[in-house]
Amino acid sequence: MSDRSIRKWAGRYEDGPLLRGEGQYTDDVRAEKAVIAAFVRSPHAHAKIKSIDTAAAKAAEGVLAVYTAKDFEEFGFGTVSGSIPFPGKNGAMPVSPFRPVLAHDIVGHAGEPVAMVVAKSEAAALDAADMVVVDYDTLPAVVTLEQAMSGNTQIWPQAKGNVAHEWATPPDPDGAKQKALDEAFKSAAHVVKVDVVNQRICAVSMEPRAATATFDPKSDQYTLWTGTQGVAGIRAQVAMTMKIDMPKLRVLTKDVGGGFGMKASTYPEYPALLAAAKKLGKPVHWTSTRAESFLTDNHARDSIWHVELALSPRGKFLGLRVKGEMNAGAYLTGVAVLIPTLHISGCMPTVYDIPQVMVESAIYFSNTVPVGAYRGAGRPEANYLMERVIDAAARELNIDQAELRRRNLIKPEKMPYQSATGPKYDSGDFPSAFEKALEAADYKGFAARKKDSKARGKLRGIGVGCYLEISGGHYEEPARITFENGKCVISMGPAPQGQGHITVFKQLVADQLGISDDDVDVTFGDSARDVPGFGAVASRSAMLVGSAVVQTADKVLVKAKGVAKTVLQAGDAEVTYKSGVFEIAKTGRRVTLFEVAEHAREMKKQGAIEENLDTNEIAHTGPSFPNGCHVAEVELDPDTGEVDIVRYTALSDCGVMLNQTIVEGQIEGGVVQGIGQAIGEFTRYDTTSGQLLAGSFMDYMMPRADSVPSLTVLHNPTRCTTNLVGAKGVGEAGTTGATATIVNAIENAISAAKPLPLVMPLTPQVVWKALQDA
Repeated sequence: MSDRSIRKWAGRYEDGPLLRGEGQYTDDVRAEKAVIAAFVRSPHAHAKIKSIDTAAAKAAEGVLAVYTAKDFEEFGFGTVSGSIPFPGKNGAMPVSPFRPVLAHDIVGHAGEPVAMVVAKSEAAALDAADMVVVDYDTLPAVVTLEQAMSGNTQIWPQAKGNVAHEWATPPDPDGAKQKALDEAFKSAAHVVKVDVVNQRICAVSMEPRAATATFDPKSDQYTLWTGTQGVAGIRAQVAMTMKIDMPKLRVLTKDVGGGFGMKASTYPEYPALLAAAKKLGKPVHWTSTRAESFLTDNHARDSIWHVELALSPRGKFLGLRVKGEMNAGAYLTGVAVLIPTLHISGCMPTVYDIPQVMVESAIYFSNTVPVGAYRGAGRPEANYLMERVIDAAARELNIDQAELRRRNLIKPEKMPYQSATGPKYDSGDFPSAFEKALEAADYKGFAARKKDSKARGKLRGIGVGCYLEISGGHYEEPARITFENGKCVISMGPAPQGQGHITVFKQLVADQLGISDDDVDVTFGDSARDVPGFGAVASRSAMLVGSAVVQTADKVLVKAKGVAKTVLQAGDAEVTYKSGVFEIAKTGRRVTLFEVAEHAREMKKQGAIEENLDTNEIAHTGPSFPNGCHVAEVELDPDTGEVDIVRYTALSDCGVMLNQTIVEGQIEGGVVQGIGQAIGEFTRYDTTSGQLLAGSFMDYMMPRADSVPSLTVLHNPTRCTTNLVGAKGVGEAGTTGATATIVNAIENAISAAKPLPLVMPLTPQVVWKALQDA
């Protein structure tokens, strides 16, 4: 890879149009003469549908159609979402109940769509939706993990005890690993146990979900405009639900106002809109309200973890047992089973040298919105449980929290490090990152700042949180470079939602080919045009798209040099290439890359060569393991429990930084999302009725500017060896490190004599009560 590919500070090409209001979000590009859809949603968390009366709604002014599941029977829809085939204990596959496009006999959660109204205007559609009368026979609702695990109410008959999946790692056919783990705990001087909770939260993207559906009867072609994280994935999921061949569906995405994993999944509304477009012969558009977003967008987290850490007399980590339960909601999304399994175990034992580790987990159904991917999707949970048990151990052994971590960090000379759960960490210098973070945070000077806070009537605490995550997900990604109208065009699969992909990959292509950024265009978001990439998930784009870009650009230059030799009539003379120009030294004969591309196109037409410069390549990589250390300081008001985050240091190792500005923006944004979960965000349900109690910004706290301190962002990069660009994932790094760091800091400020069962979010009320209990 060219050294030019590391950009320190540079602006983003995306910013100008977006700041000028020239963005093309889904609501901006709705088709002309589109009619509007509104959905009738279940007010109950669990109920049988006895009947649906649509007569009044159909007669309402401006209404074109009202559809129920019966009206879509001709399409023979399959399930909207289902688990990937992922074997668990004894090889059992996940139980994945059928999820209908429109519920027809039973509803599994409040907000599940039951009917759809299509009208000439949004107002007419919403008014008519209120006229649809559904007769329900309500059933007991299962809301919490505790209720699901009790099995007192069975949701799906095929999921006994409401269990969707059970899993354990590492594979241990002869029981040797279990025996070694048991021996580690038997010989331990100390065993520290904690239970940690990751509460249910929402993605709350700036742009709510929206879609426009069309159907062309002449070509038998469906088109869906919607905000996605990758059009190929959504096309595959929707086509599967509609039971049509993928070429019959075109999915389009332009600008996307945030996704965080939530927009990588399909939803019931999409096939319903496409079916309506075919039946009506008109484009059908729908935009989610914010209330609908809370009720229907995939939720996240909602898991409980029981952690046991075995230690020697001096605090050396000997073994780790982790057992968890996750509330999956009413249905399984495609990746739900990966979150408490491979994503948790793939991070273990994070940055610490623990020779024996066992992870077990179980997934349960409830009458709540399905849980899917959300920034980190298991990685923040894994690091949270690790850092919380270490802080508990530091208190129990009376060892400074930093010192206990220092004694157990994996040494650089052990790289590559074979973890006890399977993954092999290829690179990283964890002790160096740790010490740099502590120094930048002035950890040694904390006592003086604590004394100053006390003089002002405040309680000050400091928290440390190391992290490591496994990034990449699907380790295969294509890229295509073509030459069109005097431009080099790179086609990629992931659809950006604010990460700056256009800037990063425009610059990377330009640097690899030695041409100007202005000579490069980036395309994505059209399943009929662009390469079928896996999508922007799992912090994979820099490492996988970057590798695919480098691989493709290298092949372009190999082909171009061959054509250039012919064009320049080089014979045996050496042809050199620099800054977009091929030349023969001391002859004055030269030709640009773009001229070579035109010659190659003509030569192919004439049969002189088999391929022009247009090139497709697929990169195959291994995972990357971004890591780092965060340090936070908080002040608590003992009278109110209010938390003020006064200092925050985030040090990361994300490998080679293709663009430092964008890397730091990703880290800062991730930290803010972690702060939100730590001190405020909670998708709360009524535990009896299953009604959502946090369905608006009046009830769901988002982090605000005054919740976030000025962040110090630092780097300790070590080059990743599993991909061509040397990059490690960064999109989830800030969130992965933040939650434990904030909670550890608050607990440190409380300074309780006994362990406190602190459960996020640590709102002022929770903190005040903890202070009283302390």
